Amino acid sequence: MIARFLRQDHGFVLVFFAVGIPAFLGLVGLAVDGARLMTLDTQLAAVADAAALAAASQLDRTDLAFERAREAAAALVNRAGQAERNPDTPRLTLRFAATLADLRADPGYTLPETGAAQAVYVEATTAEYSLGLSLLRTVGAAGTPIRRRAIAEAQSYACDVTPAVMCHSDPDRFARNARPGRQYLLRMDGSIADGAVVLLDKPDDLATRTTLRNLASDAPAFCFADGVALRRTIAPQEFDEAVNIRFDQYFNGPSAVAADLARFPPAPNVIKGRHLASCTSLIQAADNNPPYHLPRDQAFRFTGGRALGLAAPLTPYDLGVGDWQLMGALGGSSRPTPARAIDEYVQWNHADKDQGFQNALRTAPTRYDIYLRELGLDEASEGTPVRTVGNALAGRTMPTGGPLSGPDAPRRESPVPICYPGTLPATDARRRVLYLSVADCRNFTPRAAALSRHVAKFFLTEPADGGAMLVELVRMLTPRRDDGKLRPVVQLVETH
Repeated sequence: MIARFLRQDHGFVLVFFAVGIPAFLGLVGLAVDGARLMTLDTQLAAVADAAALAAASQLDRTDLAFERAREAAAALVNRAGQAERNPDTPRLTLRFAATLADLRADPGYTLPETGAAQAVYVEATTAEYSLGLSLLRTVGAAGTPIRRRAIAEAQSYACDVTPAVMCHSDPDRFARNARPGRQYLLRMDGSIADGAVVLLDKPDDLATRTTLRNLASDAPAFCFADGVALRRTIAPQEFDEAVNIRFDQYFNGPSAVAADLARFPPAPNVIKGRHLASCTSLIQAADNNPPYHLPRDQAFRFTGGRALGLAAPLTPYDLGVGDWQLMGALGGSSRPTPARAIDEYVQWNHADKDQGFQNALRTAPTRYDIYLRELGLDEASEGTPVRTVGNALAGRTMPTGGPLSGPDAPRRESPVPICYPGTLPATDARRRVLYLSVADCRNFTPRAAALSRHVAKFFLTEPADGGAMLVELVRMLTPRRDDGKLRPVVQLVETH
């Protein structure tokens, strides 16, 4: 009977299941926990990536960039599902740097709060998370808690800008010291010294006239893009022609400017400090300072005999004293002159205006502000097209170019375009503006991000002469004040 019992196999399946079900459920549990672990890792990676990108999108070169970056990142951080983190660590930490090498070299590095304007990279790191109740933890196989990290880069590429770079051995220092209203003497002389201007060729336009046309254009099809090359072989006369059509100078004496440049219109206000008997005549009197053009900084006093009539600056070119409103008038008129050069400019070009408007010019903080006020514009409306029909502008703000009557009347220059041979309207005030990259030409890096990092907005105060030109700094472009020139690019560069 015992033998017969032992031969019976009925119920074996129940025994098998009784023994195998716990093991089977354990395997299922491990698989589920493994999937949960992978999901947690994916969630944390997504959080780190999104937070880094959101924070990088706020790096706009301002002092408040860090505050906005942290707020943007924090808004994306939700508790990862089915996870627990170390309560002693924040859900997310951010580190900021000007270079990627800084983040890689030191795990504890971050820019100080005062360096927000220098930030280009941001690293977002999640807290350490692990599964809560899980079979993996029960059997001691939960492993190291998960932490994910991502680094994002915030760059801006400048487009529709002047195809030129202003050389400077320390662009960061130039940007830090940049002050609106400061005047600079820049030279296109083939050198790469501080203050030199060098044109930039696109890869497909090496040694062609495309670069000159972009220099002259009112809508240059040019970006500070990868692969551009320095071009130091432009003749000063060609450089002058491309720049000076903004001042209605379409002839070099009887010789016409090249047709591919002459098709571009001048600026609406062409006061330039040079009297022309006609469009095809030679300039009368090499230089008059004042009363014709906007006054110069004391650092660039008129001495005659050199390009633009300038001796070497009394201070380094990029540390101009900017005291043009206070300097004494430096001649140019036989009549008694006021104590300030700006007064003489106003009296010469706006004696027919009411006292209120004259005072508005005298109190303008920069030459560019004077120019805008002469056109009936201000900083907020500088992109608005203006009409220049004779001297009849809204509110009679256009300069006269000199006395309308009396012995000095023959010395008057036209304040509106009369020499432009084309048909496009001369309505854009920004035609008198150059957008130049400030970069180290000695170690030239043809990268869009490097060339777009420091872009200076310069106002041409008078025509170029022999490759030399006087410009006034309006401001350095930032993502929040870029005149529509900067194209933001935010991208992940590393994930861990």
